[in-house]
Amino acid sequence: MPNAPRRARASDAPTEVTAAPVEPRPERIWLVALGIAALGAIVGLLFLHYRNPPPGAGVAAFAALYVLAQAIERVLEVLSRFLDLGTGHDERVAMCFGLASALAMAACGYFGIGILHAIGDDGSPRYTDVIVTGLAVGGATKPLHDVITILESAARSRKTAV
Repeated sequence: MPNAPRRARASDAPTEVTAAPVEPRPERIWLVALGIAALGAIVGLLFLHYRNPPPGAGVAAFAALYVLAQAIERVLEVLSRFLDLGTGHDERVAMCFGLASALAMAACGYFGIGILHAIGDDGSPRYTDVIVTGLAVGGATKPLHDVITILESAARSRKTAV
C-alpha cells in the first residue's frame, strides 16, 4: 500500500541536536580587556606611590619606552602560545591590547617612566602620566612589531639578492 504508514526504523530515530557554542560579543571582550588594563593601572599606580621612583627625563625616557614596548611584545608572543586569547582576530587584538597596556602601566609605575614628563609637562600628575604612557606603549607594541618584521624581511631579501 503506497499510502499506508510505515513502521519506524532505528535509523529514523531522532538525533540529538547540540547547540552551537555561544560566541562572546565583541563588547564583552573589550570590557574584559579594559578590565585587565585597569588592573594593570592599579598595580602601576601602587608601584608609583610606594616606590616613588625619580621621573625619567629627555631622550633616555624614550629609549626606555622603546625597550619596554619590545619587551612587552615579546612577552605577549610567548603568552599567546599558552593562553587562550580568543578565537577570532578581534578577540585576540582586544586581549593583547589589554594585557600589553596592563604590563606597560605596571612597568611604567615601577620604573617611573612617563611620556608627559619626558616632553617637559611637569604640571600633569605622575599618576596620569603612568596611565597615558601605559596606554601608549600598549597600543604601540603591534605597530612596532610590524615595523621590525618589515625591516627583517627587507634585510633577508637584500642578503638573498647579493
